Amino acid sequence: MNKPLRSVLLLLPLWLSGCVVFERAPAPLACDARLEGRWLPIANTPEEAAKQTAEDYALVDAQCHATVSMSQIGSNPASKADIEVSGFELGGEHYFVLTEESVAQLFARGSAGLAQKTKLPSTAVTLVRYRIEGDVLTLATVDPDTVKKMSEQRRLRATALDQFNYLIPGDEATLRDLLLAHPELFEKGDSPPMRMKRAVGERSP
Repeated sequence: MNKPLRSVLLLLPLWLSGCVVFERAPAPLACDARLEGRWLPIANTPEEAAKQTAEDYALVDAQCHATVSMSQIGSNPASKADIEVSGFELGGEHYFVLTEESVAQLFARGSAGLAQKTKLPSTAVTLVRYRIEGDVLTLATVDPDTVKKMSEQRRLRATALDQFNYLIPGDEATLRDLLLAHPELFEKGDSPPMRMKRAVGERSP
């Protein structure tokens, strides 16, 4: 999954140079009512803040259908992607699931190309761990460097799709056990977290 130009404005922490997909969703999916509303990106630097406009947001409805709007350079119209963000709760943590179709919409050169090259399972998904504290939504994806290291140490079973992308195989129970045993998969060292704030005037569900 290649790094996009406007990484801070997406719904994911997109500064990653690689992507980790799971063979399937680890649990049945449901819609978390707390995600409903309009979310605005929180900049990590003054430079990022200067690039943000009113066209940068994620709008999630009561069925967990999300429209992600990303402003473009110059007078070009905003780029918009329609995705689903249903998910599950496990061990006190919350995750939403992105299908390959949703990821392909979010990324100009997303995992659709990866899927064609590597023939990913049709059930393959990307997991996003999220935490909501007050009106702040913090997002994290699996760190491919951590997966690479754990795989080399034989602490994790993962298939290298290429130099930067990995597939974690398993049935639902196996993947749930993996998430519970290895919360460090979502830790990224020095990288700042991706955060969004609920728009002013929007009440939490």
